[in-house]
Amino acid sequence: MPFFLWKRPRIIVLAVIAAGIFMTFQFFSLEALFYAQKRVAVKSYSSRNENEREEKLVKEFNYEDVVTANLKESNDIKHLLKTPRGVHKDDKHLYTVVRKDDNEMFRCVKSGRLIPYSWINDDYCDCEDSSDEPGTSACPNGRFYCTLQLPDQKAVSLPSSGVNDGICDCCDGSDEWAGRAPPKSMRHQGKNIVLQAPCQNHCDTIAKISKENEQIRKMGQRLKRSYLLAAQSLRDREVYGPEGVFYKLSLNCFSHQVHPYEYKVCPFQKVTQEQFPSQQWSLGRKAAWKQKSHGQFLLEMSGGDAVNCPGRGRQSLILFLCGITDRVVELREDQRCEYLIKFATPAAC
Repeated sequence: MPFFLWKRPRIIVLAVIAAGIFMTFQFFSLEALFYAQKRVAVKSYSSRNENEREEKLVKEFNYEDVVTANLKESNDIKHLLKTPRGVHKDDKHLYTVVRKDDNEMFRCVKSGRLIPYSWINDDYCDCEDSSDEPGTSACPNGRFYCTLQLPDQKAVSLPSSGVNDGICDCCDGSDEWAGRAPPKSMRHQGKNIVLQAPCQNHCDTIAKISKENEQIRKMGQRLKRSYLLAAQSLRDREVYGPEGVFYKLSLNCFSHQVHPYEYKVCPFQKVTQEQFPSQQWSLGRKAAWKQKSHGQFLLEMSGGDAVNCPGRGRQSLILFLCGITDRVVELREDQRCEYLIKFATPAAC
């Protein structure tokens, strides 16, 4: 057989195989192209849906929540989140940013002078009314309000000169925000002293005590009625306080021991001190009101024994406090021959 006749079928077979490979390549190319276009379309659709979802979220956007959650450290909106240190929450509106020529300004509360908002609490007094330094001691007539205020109580504040002076005036310690302890020469030692920086937050303890005191006050006010009834027949009731409310106490004596002494407190009659088996000393036998207004009742018992007391006789001050029973809470000698007696009674509620 001639060579070219044998070779032709072979060429035809190779051509068919090549055509098959070409068609397969074309098929997969078109499939890949279709898949790529489908991915683009799906991505575009997802992106469009995502944009629509974001637009919906923007419309439902709660500015306050997002600010609080995510932007607390942003210098641009700090004034939206936090009242300047030393400002009471009721005065927060006085520290709203004033816009002037794209600048954030603060308007001095009384004078109306505009200063850069960043000058608030920068430890330099710029406003004549001291309103730009509520949280520092820079201004002479400023007023600092504690950051945490207890509910249902009068707002606690202090002169700006007391800020960062080493003494904890606020129960949350916010007036000593620098945390600097006072110099060693000014530090107090011992018990029953003022709290000093660095301060601890003890507002919860005070709130608990205040709540308990309020319960005692309400109960004491109910018990107080019997004290008022006991004085109704008196001619000169005011001798025993408002409407003679403390008269009932004058009919009794109350014992109190402070080792090694035993005391007897007989309001309006006498106060004595005894150390067995030695003699008894009078700490006061003449009663006179030192104060009986604005909810504070302080009775002075003078004319006590003068032995070992330079220049005058012993005397006692009885401070009546609201309580649900009649009792001596504390008795101490504050100064030589001068005694302070804290006396709890419903009559003072």
